[in-house]
Amino acid sequence: MKKPFGIVVCFLLVSPLVFGIERFPPPDFAPDYVFPSSSQTAPRAAAWMWIDSLALIVALVLATAFALKWRSRKGLVWLSLASLAYFGFFRKGCVCPIGAIQNVSQSLVDPTFAIPLVVVFFFLLPLVFAALFGRVFCSAVCPFGALQELALVRPVRVPSWLDRGLRFLPYVYLGLAVLLAATGASYIICLYDPFVGFFRMSARFHIWVLSIAMLILAMFVGRPYCRYLCPYGVLLAWLSRFSLRRVTITPHECVGCGLCRDACPFGAIREGTRVGAEEKG
Repeated sequence: MKKPFGIVVCFLLVSPLVFGIERFPPPDFAPDYVFPSSSQTAPRAAAWMWIDSLALIVALVLATAFALKWRSRKGLVWLSLASLAYFGFFRKGCVCPIGAIQNVSQSLVDPTFAIPLVVVFFFLLPLVFAALFGRVFCSAVCPFGALQELALVRPVRVPSWLDRGLRFLPYVYLGLAVLLAATGASYIICLYDPFVGFFRMSARFHIWVLSIAMLILAMFVGRPYCRYLCPYGVLLAWLSRFSLRRVTITPHECVGCGLCRDACPFGAIREGTRVGAEEKG
């Protein structure tokens, strides 16, 4: 009977740190005191943590089904809109797996840093799905990708030499974000989030400039942040190489003409094995 009791006591002592709940009320100020405004989201109640976690699970499961089983482009579009509405504008982009890179990095180096369990969950679950089913998080769950895809109106093809060069930037950004977070210097991903202004309707002037510039670029370049900046996409790409299942484009009917690869505005289609052509030949 002592062991369960000890576990309960430890949970009660640690839970305020883990869940980040305010333990002490703010002091009393004069009636005319004006509290300063903040662009950061307030700590959320424990109930919302469970709701957000459940919403992430449901969204990832649906994205996997739409992409691999039902092969429904329309379903992915509607799911991306729902993810944008909930994870983006309603929850104001927090908790975000992309920004969670910094929390996890700091927690691995600093033993005194208490990382919320929901942050760990949001960081790990899309990676687990990527290892099993590919980058389904990017397909319809990430609000960043959904916002950029909505902005795309006249896609242009990025020259191959420029595309190859820019694809090294996410690796540099990931290394810099991990280094700064681990040393406690800065959370650079959150500081320069190009979509925080739209999700929270409040940001500093230079962030608004960055946000508008990114959306203007997204009108012509398919998902520029996802392709050339997103540090979390690097981790998803690494794990998706070992995924048990991957998205294929009518593999038993493909003749290897390359038209879909050339037409894709995101540069996501790679040259593959011509299963259909080999069987027909």
